[in-house]
Amino acid sequence: MRDVVIQRQIPLSTDGTMTVNIDSILQVIGEFGPYQKKVYFLLCIPVIFVGAANLAYVFIAAEPNYRCFVDGCDTKETAVYYEPYLNFSIPWDKDHQRYAQCRRYKHESDKGCQDKYFTNKTEACSRDNLVYDNSTYVSTLVTEFNLTCSHSWEAGLAQSIYFGGILFGSFAFGITSDYIGRKLTIMAGFFGMAVTGIGTALVPNLISFHVMRFFNAMSTSAVFQTAFVLGLEMVGPSKRVMCGVIGEYFFALGEVVLALLAWVIRDWRMLQLVLSAPCACFLFYWWVVPESVRWLQSQGRQEDVINILQKVARFNKTNIPVDLLESQPTENLSENDEEVLIRGQTDDVTLWKVLCSPVLCVRFLFMCFIWIQTTLVYYGISTISTDLGTEDNPNKPYLDFMINALVEMPGYTIAWIGMSMLGRKGSLSLSLMSAGAFCIGASLLAEGGSMVVVAVMFGKCGITSAFAIIYLYTSELFPTKVRNTILGSCSMCARIGGMLAPFSKALSDIYVQLPLLVFGTMSILGGMCSLAFPETLNTKLPDTIVEAVSLGRSTGSEVIARNLEEEPLLEEDE
Repeated sequence: MRDVVIQRQIPLSTDGTMTVNIDSILQVIGEFGPYQKKVYFLLCIPVIFVGAANLAYVFIAAEPNYRCFVDGCDTKETAVYYEPYLNFSIPWDKDHQRYAQCRRYKHESDKGCQDKYFTNKTEACSRDNLVYDNSTYVSTLVTEFNLTCSHSWEAGLAQSIYFGGILFGSFAFGITSDYIGRKLTIMAGFFGMAVTGIGTALVPNLISFHVMRFFNAMSTSAVFQTAFVLGLEMVGPSKRVMCGVIGEYFFALGEVVLALLAWVIRDWRMLQLVLSAPCACFLFYWWVVPESVRWLQSQGRQEDVINILQKVARFNKTNIPVDLLESQPTENLSENDEEVLIRGQTDDVTLWKVLCSPVLCVRFLFMCFIWIQTTLVYYGISTISTDLGTEDNPNKPYLDFMINALVEMPGYTIAWIGMSMLGRKGSLSLSLMSAGAFCIGASLLAEGGSMVVVAVMFGKCGITSAFAIIYLYTSELFPTKVRNTILGSCSMCARIGGMLAPFSKALSDIYVQLPLLVFGTMSILGGMCSLAFPETLNTKLPDTIVEAVSLGRSTGSEVIARNLEEEPLLEEDE
């Protein structure tokens, strides 16, 4: 027979508010007990699809080798990319070590397919008159819509539009999550990922493709950042590092899954469909994943908080002591004290009040810069480090992609160990500065040498570690009521770095090693900025502005007491 739980009437404080100490209760019923493990694992599964969706453009918009159709030699029905007569019919591109893509030698087409009938003069060919190399990709966005020659920029536009969607979605859903709750937000994300993902696979033209991808990007940002915050707010302080990093492993796993699926499914529409359709299954989470107890508490819904915590306790086969369920009235701070007014209480926490606090404003701006440079370096290294493997191997893109994904695994492990032993501040600084040192070191080595590849991979490992840390660190530095808004704002800023990353390769036209020098310098600057942050190891998540400001200095109650002691002095001065 199911245990009957008698619900106590939770008393209200004199001002109508009541709180329970969530962290204290979690320490009793389990900071990461069976219930939290179940919910956290369920939240990590969609992250696999987010990781795959975020980088799917690498394969769905891949550009295979292509060349002009040679009149008199090629036939429409049987034309293939490699033919013996290409040596005298298509110019050789020395810069890229391949046949020219959009030019061919002029040919007296009525004579035949022999060397003597081709001149040394070249001519451009129409993008509708091309022959593609199908050994690596059967069908991509490029081949289907002929995004080649003078229109090749349209393929790159797909990536920029996608990052634009993440930029907008990160901010919009960050605010939405803090207003309507984590649960409703992530449900909207699941629905959006499924509908727009399937829609992307069925689009009739390029414009509708870009529209679908934009909204798909918004949906993935809603799922990832909300799942991260929701999972983090369900566990105790000692388990936040572990939960903050494990989700990143699932993101990297999504990249590996993407490479394997793309290796097998080489048609971009079918690949997009396989990556998107399963997302509809996550809608059943509505009945198994609870709302965040910390968000509920920030909304004053203490009865719902108690109900969920009691459910967790039953599942974990523990009991909540009665004294921990006693209400703890929230103290009202003096409106006349300017500092207290700026910091505010849990019920009055807004993004504007956070930014009005000089300490939190500077902290927010520094964190935004770190997010931008980390994203720029992360995706920038991925852009310039794809020259591994054999050039003639048709499986090279898939192998390179998997290597880049697998390199992230040790980076996440380093972040996990570092945050537990050195703390967040030291780990972030060392990760960024080591990434910068390896990138600058690689730029000083001989171009194209094997040691350059090794140094760049170590740089990728360092910046991956930093990426894992900033998600957790950002969540720990700001109050509960604006936590997802701040995280979304930082993630939105990060997309600026993501949109700039593809263009970093163009810096090599100025100086071959300039991209690595830029990555190294930016990483070291980010590491220096992180030194201004307080340490949050083994601290409770701040619920108020007072607690957020006092991180690393003193407890929130001590700050309040100091403010109240100073108040009479202020009145005397007046």
